[in-house]
Amino acid sequence: MGRMSAIRQIGVLCGIPALLVGCAARHTFADRVAPGSLPVFQANVKGYTELVDRLERQIGALPDKATAEQIKAHERALAAAIAKERAGARQGDVFDAPEQPAIRQIVRSETRGPQGRPARRAIAEDNPKPGHPAPPGVTPNATYPAGAPLSTVPPTLLLRLPALPKTVEYRFVGKALVLRDARANVIVDYLPDALP
Repeated sequence: MGRMSAIRQIGVLCGIPALLVGCAARHTFADRVAPGSLPVFQANVKGYTELVDRLERQIGALPDKATAEQIKAHERALAAAIAKERAGARQGDVFDAPEQPAIRQIVRSETRGPQGRPARRAIAEDNPKPGHPAPPGVTPNATYPAGAPLSTVPPTLLLRLPALPKTVEYRFVGKALVLRDARANVIVDYLPDALP
């Protein structure tokens, strides 16, 4: 190894600690995307999913090659069973009140300021009721707005929110963050004023 090559390697090695110190002072990507611990929310989602799994077993599974009519009838039957089983459902049954500020903080940190402009634009593109805190009809057990598009939830935000089972998804309707049951097309719960 030549003298110049050795000097370059030493320079690179000496520069690494300085680079690491600089990175430590700022938030890393992992810090930004690590979801916070929201144990009550996660337990509530799990409980809801187990309930719907049980109701779906009672209704019966769709055939492998179900027609559009069969899929719609299954969706309606499941939605009716959910509404009956959760007759007293209220806002906050899944989005537990003590954890709501933490969830709002996650959403707002990804959507505020110049850095949040792409996320805001993506959310607004298919948001059925932009600007409304909690539009009429957004209530637990209600059918997701008929004919309304499904708003985009930016990947950076999904990485920071608690993971959901594949049958439940996050959506935005107005400023509200909505939990939508994809199997029954119903609103499980919503968090009003999640968006600034």
